[in-house]
Formats: sequence, C-alpha cells, structure tokens
Amino acid sequence: MPRNSQTPELSRTSDDSAGNPAPPLALRPLPLPPADLDPTRADPDLLASYGLPAPRPEDGPAARALRRAFLAPPPDRPLRFVEALRPAVVPHVLVARPHASVPVRRSVNWSGASLTAFHGRRLVGVMARWRVPAVSGEAGRPARASTWIGLDGQGAYRNASLPQIGTLQAWDGAEARYESWVQWWARGEDNAPQPLGLAIAPGDTVSAILTLLDPATVRFNLKNETAGTMLQAFDLTAPGGRHVSGASAAWILERPSPLDADGWHPYPLAAYGSLPFAACLAQSRGPGETALTEHDLARASLIRMIALDRVPGHARTISYPARVKEDPRALTVRDGAPF
Repeated sequence: MPRNSQTPELSRTSDDSAGNPAPPLALRPLPLPPADLDPTRADPDLLASYGLPAPRPEDGPAARALRRAFLAPPPDRPLRFVEALRPAVVPHVLVARPHASVPVRRSVNWSGASLTAFHGRRLVGVMARWRVPAVSGEAGRPARASTWIGLDGQGAYRNASLPQIGTLQAWDGAEARYESWVQWWARGEDNAPQPLGLAIAPGDTVSAILTLLDPATVRFNLKNETAGTMLQAFDLTAPGGRHVSGASAAWILERPSPLDADGWHPYPLAAYGSLPFAACLAQSRGPGETALTEHDLARASLIRMIALDRVPGHARTISYPARVKEDPRALTVRDGAPF
C-alpha cells in the first residue's frame, strides 16, 4: 500500500496522553438569532447578519431547495437556536492525525464518496443531510465511527488541509456517546476537532452546509432537523496561512485513530449498521463565472474502508458505500462486507 497519499484522522485521546496538540482553532460565531426569529419569513439581509444560509442568486435549484429546507422550522414548533461552542466538560481532547491510504477506491479509515473538480473549476461549497446511526461494540474495547462532510483533504500535496463538520458516534467500551464537532485539519499540525453545542442522538437527522467565503475562510452551518435545533453560524480561517484549493469535496464515514497510533492502527470501527446520506451536493465556480454549477454524486468516486489483517497484503472490506437508484444525490454507507 503506497504511503504517499494521506487522509486526515479524527482521534480522541485522554488528556494525559494527548501530548502537545495545537491550540483550538478560533471560531468566529456570528450573532445568535433571537428566539422568535422565523428564518423562512425573515428578510435576506437579516438572515445574512446571522450567517444563516439563505438561498442566493448564484445558487442552482438544488442548493436553493436545500437552503430553504435548512431554514424551515419543524411543523409543530419554532426553531431553537443554540450557541456554537460547547463548554469543555469532558476529560478528553480531540486531535488530528494523518495516515497513509490507498487513493480513491480504498482507505483504511474512510468510507463514502469523494468528488474531484475538473476543467479548472474550484469547489466552493458542500452540503448534505444524514441520519445519526446508533453504534455499539465489544465490552471494554473502544470503537469509533465519525460522519462528516468537507472540502479538499487530498493529503498528497504539501499544504493539504481540510475544513470539515460532522457528528461523532463513539463506543467507549460500555456505552455509546454522540456529539457534534468541527475541525480544520492541516498537514503537520495537530488542530484539534472542537466539540460543538448542537446536541444529537441516534436516529436524528442532521444537515450541514460548508460555504467558502474567500480562499481562506469557510462558513459552517449545522442543524438537527429532528430536534428542531440550529447551531449558531460561525466562520473559520485556514490555519498556517493555507487556503482552500477547492480540489475535492467529500461525504464520509470514518474510523479515527488514537493519538499515539501511526495511522495504520485506527480504532475498531463501531458497529453502525447503515448510514444514509441524502441531498449530497457540491458547488463549483469556473474562472470568470458568477453563477455556481451544481454537482451530485454521479461523477463521485466511491471509497471502501478496509482493515489490514496480520497476513501481509491481505485486506478485508469493513464498510462500503452504495449509490441509491434514481437519486444521484443519495448514498448509503454500510458496515461489514458487500454481498
């Protein structure tokens, strides 16, 4: 397996083994909307002041539809807005680790889909919704499954980085734990994923939108559709003077590695059954263009997650994606091996 193509790892370790991770990235929250705000009826300028993802003139029809759905309250109650940052109340620290993987088709920690830009275009947005899976594992043996969307993440180039947002489904050896998080992974830096204030539970439907504001700044929007809660919008700037190349977008189920692992020994994958992605969409802009082009999963590469057995050269598929017929924006990722 070649070691010159790397993907980032989401890892969780205890404080006493965390070493010296980089300081948390500086989230810049926008104002928290008032409790009585109905985004579906608010003026676009007011929505923009709160960083809410209102439909834009440059969007295509699918993006406009998803943004409208993102702003919609539940049918029986108003939306509830929650602060972006969650108090640090758990005795753990999240850190990032890269590791080597087989490019595109197989990975020791990724399973899902990746879309590459072409013809000089640049990917400037990615969005999706998914249902948080219930996870389990063996007694006394921690296991992980992390779900996220992101931009870039191609680890082979020198200044690789990856803004990403998602949900962590963790089995701690006795019980499951669920949380939301954000990270801007960057090669050579231990930029810790930060826990977010949006509570999640298994079975909840979560939607997420990443929007590139300028080459180095991304806006993040996250919503628990089931609970009717929306996270306070916030911006992040690329660490270390990097920028978003816009080379790829990804919709991923990942198994993380512990901090002290070398990348070839990630956590066991928590049993998660199946993970449905829906409304998967990326947006791109070509040189000199103002309108955005929409991309579904028709051209996306599907990635199987493999486990490397002790027998040299032997690999097993442990998580695999499948397209959904008649819906080019849907994807189902399942644990185990395909029939």
